[in-house]
Amino acid sequence: MPVAAWNCPARSPSKEAHRDARILKIEKMLVTLRKFLLAAALSAIGAYAVAEQRTVNDGVYTEDQADAGEVLYTQHCLLCHDKKYFRPVLQRWEGQPLGIMFTVMSTSMPESNPGFLSEKEYVDILAYILSLSRYEAGDSELDYQDGTLNNLLVEARKR
Repeated sequence: MPVAAWNCPARSPSKEAHRDARILKIEKMLVTLRKFLLAAALSAIGAYAVAEQRTVNDGVYTEDQADAGEVLYTQHCLLCHDKKYFRPVLQRWEGQPLGIMFTVMSTSMPESNPGFLSEKEYVDILAYILSLSRYEAGDSELDYQDGTLNNLLVEARKR
């Protein structure tokens, strides 16, 4: 076949049309693949978030920690906050990370000397507040380090 036949204008459009169709098909496959990968990634993130999201109903403090918190509460909090004070307070915090409540408490209380206690003492008081509100104790202490409290949501007590 002569070389001139390859350059025939009558054949060029069909080759280009065929090439364009293949490119379009590949682009559609890539879009579908991207959608699939995005859906898979979002699903995995969602599953991780659900698996990692704990609440104050999950036994997030120990009885010993609440006992230590009771002593501190009696010394530093009871003068202004009776033992029934925190039930409605926790209701207002529902849906919020416990870490926010911890930060507010540890930076503004006791009113006479805000931030006076150690973080451990504030978290022990928080454990006692949870016990006062009848949240169940668990096997591990409530931890304030590494943003742990920000991964705990306040929610209504399960009965």
